Formats: sequence, structure tokens, C-alpha cells
Amino acid sequence: MSMLFAIFLIVMLAALVMAWWLGGRDERLAALALVAAALVSPILQAHSYAEPEMGIVAVDIGLFMALLGIAMISRSFWPIWAAGFQLCAVAVHFAAAKSPVMLPATYAEALAIWTFPVLGALIAGTWLEARARHGLG
Repeated sequence: MSMLFAIFLIVMLAALVMAWWLGGRDERLAALALVAAALVSPILQAHSYAEPEMGIVAVDIGLFMALLGIAMISRSFWPIWAAGFQLCAVAVHFAAAKSPVMLPATYAEALAIWTFPVLGALIAGTWLEARARHGLG
């Protein structure tokens, strides 16, 4: 297990626990979408990254659409940030398609990196929304 993947698992678990305990509807919906994407991605992954990973492209676009949908119905601002960060992950796929000389490791890492801001937006949004709901800030 790589260090990046271990950190991802810790941050993902923290985000899910926070969203479930402290979050409202929007935070829980986003957490469910992230869990679904995380569970489906390894199944659809070709493991080569020598060309666009079409299964991962579909998952990333689906996650973007879910986060965008949450942003459209939410009163909170954090889902817009989460959707925007996820759109950056989708853009990585287009960059890989346009640049056939992109190294597979670069492609894979660029996708992995964008997961953390999405999770960060969920964590920050959950925290801020919980504070607002409970009159702590």
C-alpha cells in the first residue's frame, strides 16, 4: 500500500465519520457519493494509465454530476468548492487524452491529488455547517 493511498484512506474515513455524525443532508449525500466512487473505481480501473482510463472517467464525471447536483440544491457554499475540485479531476482526463506522451504515473498521481481537496471541502463544510446549526459560531 502506497503512502498516498494510506493517507487517502485516513482522510476519507475522517470525512465520512464527520459527515455522518455532524453533517446534514448535503454532507451525507456527498459522503455517499464519495464512497460509491471509491468503491466502484478499483473495479473499473484498467491499471495502465497509458491512455485515458475510461471507467475512471465515467466515475469522475458521475461524481462531479452528483456534487454539482448537491451544490444546486444546497444553501451551503462548500458543495460548489467540492464540485469545482472534482471538475479539476475530470480535466486531468482530458489533459491525458490530449497529451499522449503524459507519463502514466503523472496521470495517476494527478487524479489522486484532486481527491484531497474534494475531501477537504466536505470536511470543512461539515464542520462549518455543524457549528452554524449548533450556534457555535
